[in-house]
Amino acid sequence: MRQILLTLTCLFWFANIFGQTTELTASLNSGLFSFAGRSASSSSFLNYVPGHGGYTNNPYGSDPGLSYGLSLGIKRVVRRHLLFGVDAGYEVLRSVVHLNWVSEAGTATSYSLPAHGQTILVSHFIDVEPYVGFRVTPGRLTVDLTGGLDLAHCLSTREKGKAQGDNGTTYQTSVNRITITNDVRPRGQITVGYRKTALYAGYSLGLRNYMGGYIGGPVPQAYGRLFRFGIQYRLR
Repeated sequence: MRQILLTLTCLFWFANIFGQTTELTASLNSGLFSFAGRSASSSSFLNYVPGHGGYTNNPYGSDPGLSYGLSLGIKRVVRRHLLFGVDAGYEVLRSVVHLNWVSEAGTATSYSLPAHGQTILVSHFIDVEPYVGFRVTPGRLTVDLTGGLDLAHCLSTREKGKAQGDNGTTYQTSVNRITITNDVRPRGQITVGYRKTALYAGYSLGLRNYMGGYIGGPVPQAYGRLFRFGIQYRLR
């Protein structure tokens, strides 16, 4: 991280000599987060012990959940319409897996019963994204095409599950699920601006396996993926 910040400082110093404009931005982010990889699934079930709670057998849902966040950024547009910059912010990423049944274990018996519900895996991240790109200016618009890396630090991950059994019982879970502390996500993005306001859309795919510590069977794999969109305002 220290090397990245030093590199960015040198780049901005160089741009101040040869560049044209510097922009400061604030963004409200949203998006759809889910998991990819052989272990990601659209459905799972609850393991549950009455009086002790339970957990989702596989909380890494391939179905997207609505996510949100905010960020601040600085961008330098230099000659030949080249640009580079860095964004930093906070995001809450949510994925969804549907629950089809509950495996309930008691002191003497255990059984399974059909159920319906869902588990949402909620992760809180601090992100820093250095990027480079190219700007075109059709008419009165600005269009920025950029590529960079989301350098993401995970603060917490927790599953929140709820299922209604066919026997009328409601089952709920709230379990700590943090398995990674950092992720690196290559990211591509397009930003279309008019005057001080811009809309953007981008895609990121994580390189860290959330199930890297799991054992047994084929190597479990679950990688975060995020289709991000939002609105940006130029402060300067």
